[in-house]
Amino acid sequence: MPLLLLALIFVSCEETKEATKFDNWRARNEGYIDSLKTVFDEKTDPELKAFEPEINPKLRIYYKKKISNDTGAIPLYTDSVNVFYRGSFIFGETFDQNFTGADPGPFDSPTKFVIQTFITVGGVSGWAEILQRMRVGERWLVYIPWELAYGASGTDDIPGYSTLIFDMQLEEILDE
Repeated sequence: MPLLLLALIFVSCEETKEATKFDNWRARNEGYIDSLKTVFDEKTDPELKAFEPEINPKLRIYYKKKISNDTGAIPLYTDSVNVFYRGSFIFGETFDQNFTGADPGPFDSPTKFVIQTFITVGGVSGWAEILQRMRVGERWLVYIPWELAYGASGTDDIPGYSTLIFDMQLEEILDE
């Protein structure tokens, strides 16, 4: 009898895994992109736009223009640019940013990026696609599928299969 009681204690004390914010992460991120596809295809949000990136035309990058500038210059693949950005996960948590308020302010500094390094050195290849479609002065809210972000492996702070959402403003093309 004592042995049976001891066995019951061990079974009842078995640890249960608590849910985390990244459970079912791949499925949730793919579902998020699928929901954007549905909204886009059914035209239920007229502000939502999409394009097929040259690097992988089977995918789509979705975006909304928050600020338009029909006369701004468009950077080339070989250009360096200054960008304000805030990156977040599909559940809204910010993972990186270079401005802290609702909008970039006078004390915020844009970050310099060389567009081609997103492809040649690694990183969010979707950024290279987006920046070559933006005009200086424009601000977009972009939705980058995990295949055009950090892929299946992720980074130290961003799990694999992460769809990334960026609020980004193309500040200037740098002369170099």
